[in-house]
Amino acid sequence: MNVLEKRIKFNDGNFIPQVGIGTYKLDSENGIDESILAALKAGYRHIDTAQYYGNHKQIAKAIKESKVKREDLFVTSKIWNNDHAYEKAVKAIDRILEELELDYIDLILIHWPTPERLECWKALEEAVEAGKVKSIGISNFLEGHIDELMKFAKIKPVINQFELHPALPCNRLVNHCLKNGIIVESWGTLIRGKCFEIEQLVELAKKYNKNPAQICLRWAYQLGYVVIPKSSKPQRVIDNINFGDFELTQEDMDYIATIKEHRDGPDPNKFEI
Repeated sequence: MNVLEKRIKFNDGNFIPQVGIGTYKLDSENGIDESILAALKAGYRHIDTAQYYGNHKQIAKAIKESKVKREDLFVTSKIWNNDHAYEKAVKAIDRILEELELDYIDLILIHWPTPERLECWKALEEAVEAGKVKSIGISNFLEGHIDELMKFAKIKPVINQFELHPALPCNRLVNHCLKNGIIVESWGTLIRGKCFEIEQLVELAKKYNKNPAQICLRWAYQLGYVVIPKSSKPQRVIDNINFGDFELTQEDMDYIATIKEHRDGPDPNKFEI
C-alpha cells in the first residue's frame, strides 16, 4: 500500500494527505532543496513549514523546480508567536503567501497558544473568507485552549498539530480533539531520533525487518494521525514512507504502550514566547 495516497477529510470538507514531509530546521545549508525535491519525486504531496522555520523561499524554489502542479500539492504553514496580535497576523498571512509564492495556502495554523491566540484566529477566519487560506487549525493547543477557541470561533479548527509519539501518546488530548471533530497531527513522531534507543521499538523493528522510525510512523498512521517526518537526507525521506507493507498487531500496540512517557519538546503550558 502506498501510504502517500491516503487522505483524511477535515470538518470543513477539505482533505489533507495523511503523510507529509516536515521541514523544521531544514534550510539551504541543511539539505532542504535535496530533501523537498526527493520527497516530491517520491510522491509526497504534503509539505509542512512555518514562519519560524525561515525556509518559505527555499520551499517555493523547490516546488517550482519539481514541476508538480499547484492543485496537486498541500502546503501547511504556521503563524509565529510574535505575530498573533490581529494586525500583525493579517500581515503575517500575506507575507507567508508572498514568501511561498502561492495564491492560497491549504492550511495555516496558530503555532503556539499565546495570549493573543483569539486575535490571530479572527485574522485566519477572515483569510478563509477572502480565499487566501483553504483551512485553518492549531498547533500545540491543550484541552483548555481548545475549549476556549471552540466558544469563540466562527470557523472550527480542522486540525491540532502537537508533540505526539510512542513515548508521549497524549491519549486524553487526542480524545478531546476527536470529540470536537479536530484531526490529530503528530510532530516529533520519531522522538527526535531517540526511537533508535528505545527497547520496545528496536525489538519491533527486528520483528518486521524495519527500522524504529518506521515503527513509530506505522504506529501513528495506524491510529489515524497525520504524520510529517523530516530528514535532510534524500534516502531517509524515501525510507520514511516504507511502512505500508505491514501492520502492527494489538499485542504490538500494547507493547508500545509500555514505553516510559516523556516529553521531548516544550510544554505548551510552560512555553516561553
